Amino acid sequence: MAARSILEPLEICFSDLQLMSSHSPQLSPAELSRIESLTAAVMQALGPSGPGLLVITGVPRAPGLRRDLLPLARKIALLSRKDRARVLKDHSLGSDVPLKNPNRNVSSCALQLRYSQNLNSQLSSTTLKSPVENHYSGEGYPVNDCFDNLDYVEFKNLGTTFKELGLCMMELGIQLAEVCDRAIGYTELKQSIIDGSAKGRLIHYHSAIDNIILKETNTRKKEFKRKTQQAENGIFPSNRCTMQRYPKERISKSISNLWQQWHYDYGIFTVLTSPLFMVSCQAEDCSHISCCQQSSSPDAHAYLQLFDIKKNIIYFVRSPPESFIVQVGEAADILTRGKLCSTLHSVSRPTDIQNLSRETFVVFLQPAWDKVLSSSEFPCLDETSNQDAPELMQEILEKIPPLSIRYKKEMTFAEFSRETTKQYYSSSGTHK
Repeated sequence: MAARSILEPLEICFSDLQLMSSHSPQLSPAELSRIESLTAAVMQALGPSGPGLLVITGVPRAPGLRRDLLPLARKIALLSRKDRARVLKDHSLGSDVPLKNPNRNVSSCALQLRYSQNLNSQLSSTTLKSPVENHYSGEGYPVNDCFDNLDYVEFKNLGTTFKELGLCMMELGIQLAEVCDRAIGYTELKQSIIDGSAKGRLIHYHSAIDNIILKETNTRKKEFKRKTQQAENGIFPSNRCTMQRYPKERISKSISNLWQQWHYDYGIFTVLTSPLFMVSCQAEDCSHISCCQQSSSPDAHAYLQLFDIKKNIIYFVRSPPESFIVQVGEAADILTRGKLCSTLHSVSRPTDIQNLSRETFVVFLQPAWDKVLSSSEFPCLDETSNQDAPELMQEILEKIPPLSIRYKKEMTFAEFSRETTKQYYSSSGTHK
């Protein structure tokens, strides 16, 4: 059995990140000494002896953007197919999960983000205006004709907020890459991010109740035809909350102990908001979707888990509510010849709280698809063997396709991405 512990990651204030990534000649000797100390701490946190992540706090305007965007994740996930398709289309968003499956653990909407030439000056501004004009004003849309019982005006700023927060998080990754490049004596990490691509994902991790709501929402029209007969037979009492319509045993059986399986990210950096937790109402006479309130984490951590293979310890990551978590991906591991180290991680779920959901926004920073991931001077690719390993470690590592079979010398990032996706998610993959 692996030991379990709380991880308090290294916290870097945004203003210090700016100083570390700048080339200002005006710093005093004392400031230079402090920046050198912080840089060393950053490299230790992201290197082979660290957890492979850190936390950034104090980012201008980011808390407001986070508060505006994250609650929309659950609302979008629980819309009917028709309503959700319309909302996503109006904001040029897509999804990379099968949203037709009502039993899914995760829903997301996604967008490829484009770099701006003005990113460096945008973040330090207190106005931090979005580079994208909001075309969805909320005026003149035929609510009753296009949406099923949906006050879609609450989504009017979805696209703008998505892009604005995404650009903010991209800049955090670029500045951190600058710090790492200078510490390593390297010039490729930051440029690889700038030349590459970024993918934003707004993610809703479902509670058990959410899955029941999805089934009801997707079959609402069929059920409506039988509503009178069902009510008379006592199958679906019209005055009861979703939670009370089903026996507790039915809900419990649908719960897994993980919202997201163990894996490594394969980009350069993954930047995440600290999660928002929401609790669905269990009282009578509550509506399906709207009766939900924000909640603090029941266990005072983010439910992000890291597995330290060398120590056989699972860490639960704790982060301030309005901070950003930055994780190292495998491409950074390869590009820096092991100076930065990606970490095996998953998202756990509380099995004893059936009405808790988790919302987060993630930006994946990746090199260009044609970027060659050179393996010269890269450490041995053989992962820890699971022979004679503790039982839990064996169970986890069986789900992880080894880097040695996903990465070959002089692969492009596109080839590495395709092989990694295949090994994880194909019909013969470990996460099929």
